[in-house]
Amino acid sequence: MTESILRNSGALLSLLQIKNKDDYTFLHSVSVCALLVAFCRSRGMIDDIIYQAGLGGLLHDTGKALVPDTILNKQGSLSDAEFEIVKRHPRDGHDILSRTQGIGPIPLDITLHHHERRDGSGYPERQAKGDISELAQMAAIVDVYDAITSDRCYHKGIAPA
Repeated sequence: MTESILRNSGALLSLLQIKNKDDYTFLHSVSVCALLVAFCRSRGMIDDIIYQAGLGGLLHDTGKALVPDTILNKQGSLSDAEFEIVKRHPRDGHDILSRTQGIGPIPLDITLHHHERRDGSGYPERQAKGDISELAQMAAIVDVYDAITSDRCYHKGIAPA
């Protein structure tokens, strides 16, 4: 991760936006990065793809920097209107990162599509099966895994096993 950040100062600035916004989101982003790198390595992917996927995992929630704290850290259920605001974070993150020098197509794809679901129920584009890239699907898996195994103000994490 250190090499990644040193090679790409734009990534560092985006990561700092996340860190300044919310400690949980920052730690979650680091976890998603590490889990996605391990997942890619276990699948035998080449180092450059693993690097790009890791960068995508690290930056996938950049758009949450634009979500109001009252919504991001709400203890109860989100209203429909609040959830619509949260659902904008993949596109917002993609927009931010697309203006960041040195961010390639893989991190952009992961950022935009990490909430898409194979049955078409995800967001922001309601993509399904064959339309979602393999790396975005892998990012979605580790994103959910880390979220459900982590303690949040509105959720007690379940054991990783």
